[in-house]
Amino acid sequence: MVQYKPMAYNNIPTTRGYSLSDFHDFDTCTFKFLVKHELGKKYEIGKGSPQMALGVLLDKTIKVIHSFGEKSYNATPERLKGAVRYSAKLIIEEEKKNPKKPNFNTATVEFLNEDIFLSAENTLFNYLTQYRKLKKSLGEIKFLQRVVEIDGVKYKLWGGPDTLEEGADGLPEIVDYKSRQDIAKGKQNMDMDLMPKLYTLLMAETLLDKGHKKARFLVKYWQDPEDETFFEEFDLEKLEEVENVFKERIRKINQNKEIIFCMGQYCEACNSDKADDYVAELEKMGYKLG
Repeated sequence: MVQYKPMAYNNIPTTRGYSLSDFHDFDTCTFKFLVKHELGKKYEIGKGSPQMALGVLLDKTIKVIHSFGEKSYNATPERLKGAVRYSAKLIIEEEKKNPKKPNFNTATVEFLNEDIFLSAENTLFNYLTQYRKLKKSLGEIKFLQRVVEIDGVKYKLWGGPDTLEEGADGLPEIVDYKSRQDIAKGKQNMDMDLMPKLYTLLMAETLLDKGHKKARFLVKYWQDPEDETFFEEFDLEKLEEVENVFKERIRKINQNKEIIFCMGQYCEACNSDKADDYVAELEKMGYKLG
């Protein structure tokens, strides 16, 4: 059985911290990973879009709905639509209060307009109408971190899913909500390898403390609420192999000293006006063009 003991995070630098997007970036474009993770330019090169803003707004909305508990669960879909604009207000306020500019919410706030509000309200209404009754929340999910040790050095995994809900069979469900314009393509490209593993690993200590020994990770699609086929169940007391997956990923990242460009049409790093500057900075850090 894995022993989950709280460990200090503050003495671990950000360059030894990894989120799901970090692992995805490394797999798709090494240059983008290095710019965002090693140079700390994540929000500098990050670009928003109406579709991204819609997804962020909907994810914030479901969290707000759950925060009101029974009042929300007994409310009509029409009434719950009001949570959309309230959630947008919270996102805007959070962005203003954050001293770091740009920050996580900056790219979203730019696209929060009446069209996005109406789209979010319609999507939420359709979701609630089809789904009929929301599953109850098992508690708010805050920023999650987990320390792993590799060859005597501590690293941290961080991030988290959208909600923690009670499944129909009583099993806790770690839920990540997804908004997709092309639902078929979205399902085809869904990460059901690293995402379930990482979010379950991050939630394990909390769930074990609550007395749960098993959990289900579940993807919910805003545009297809009845589809609950994207799931994986885990034994929370047997996550050694899951943790080792990320240890091996981090080892692979540590071994890389090359700058490799994907040159994708929409790559925010490869197409950046500052790409040459970023390369120069990375070369000073010991990286070489691959």
